[in-house]
Amino acid sequence: MYNRKMRTKFWINLTTEDISKLSRNTIIIVPFSAIEQHGPHLPLGTDKIILDKILNKLCKKNSKSKDFVVLPNLSVGSSSEHSSFEGTLSVNSLNYINFCINYLENIFSMKFNKYVFLNSHGGQTSHMEIVAKELKGKFKKSKIIKANYFLFNGYEKIISINELSHGYHGGEFETSLMLYLDKENVRIKKIKKGSLSPDYKSKNVIGYEKDVKLQWNTENISKTGIIGNPLNANSLKGEKLAKITISTIEKIIKELKLL
Repeated sequence: MYNRKMRTKFWINLTTEDISKLSRNTIIIVPFSAIEQHGPHLPLGTDKIILDKILNKLCKKNSKSKDFVVLPNLSVGSSSEHSSFEGTLSVNSLNYINFCINYLENIFSMKFNKYVFLNSHGGQTSHMEIVAKELKGKFKKSKIIKANYFLFNGYEKIISINELSHGYHGGEFETSLMLYLDKENVRIKKIKKGSLSPDYKSKNVIGYEKDVKLQWNTENISKTGIIGNPLNANSLKGEKLAKITISTIEKIIKELKLL
């Protein structure tokens, strides 16, 4: 059934006339994800799938709202750390940053002033910082929120702190979300016990994801491509994680409206 309220939450479903009628205070959600290996049990599109499904649920839940519109998901990102694993699609970091800036300048030039950069790929958080900084420098009136969904508060009620902090790729967190959001693309029989990042037990100042970081590629940490333990993942946890994610995005939208 055609649901205009639902469809008009997505930029690609609007017409030129629809865009011209949008309030310039409309919040523009900009999704960033990646196409990269997630071990033997999760598909290459895990980051994209999770973010797309979350945004679909957000839009369905807020179908009457006129507060926001969702841009197309920039799903090929900077994933060079996973390039040793077949299937990973990646763009050079400098080219990626320049592309994002050039692309988003189109939207900023339309006088929309409020943005949520919603990222689902841990390997490009620094890229988002640069993109936002450069755009803010050029478009002084803009208000840009940088949100990495996997860092939202509240997940620790569902997943242990150790797993959240040191099991950040293909582990219990992402696997639970996928089992809830897109179970048919999870290779359940290939889910096996995995290991946390070596940072978990290290007392060294230097680490892979500590404040003092050693630059790494995935194979430096994991031969399987998984960092974390997906064995305890389930769809119920995924549902709870998804609800926390959606609730947090709603709070971001509500707060940004007031800025």
